[in-house]
Amino acid sequence: MTSAEISKDDPRTESEQAADILRQEIANGSIPPGAHVGSVRDLATRFKISGMTVQRALAILREDGLITTTARGSYARDPEQATAPQEASADVELPEVLRQLEHLTSQVSDLRGRVERLEALGERSGPSGA
Repeated sequence: MTSAEISKDDPRTESEQAADILRQEIANGSIPPGAHVGSVRDLATRFKISGMTVQRALAILREDGLITTTARGSYARDPEQATAPQEASADVELPEVLRQLEHLTSQVSDLRGRVERLEALGERSGPSGA
């Protein structure tokens, strides 16, 4: 890996700078195709930026088709085979969207159960204010 750092004097955002550093490492083979790019925590520590900023940098690289993200992390793709931005984001994001949808469905079900229990308690205690 190169020792490039994020600069406060650079007009680009920190996420753009981090994405550019990783983009260069993928292009020059420091991060070869199929290699793990690094965890959000490790990259945040390395670049001295927040995890959210790292996630934005990884999103930029996904949009460029330079990485693919799975439940196990983000992995470099062959820069010569990088797909168009729309294709890359559709391939990469669908599993994550489905995971989030499943989580939200579970939360809605849990909330529905809580509301039903509260309504049942309200019915047993009778009308309020009487």
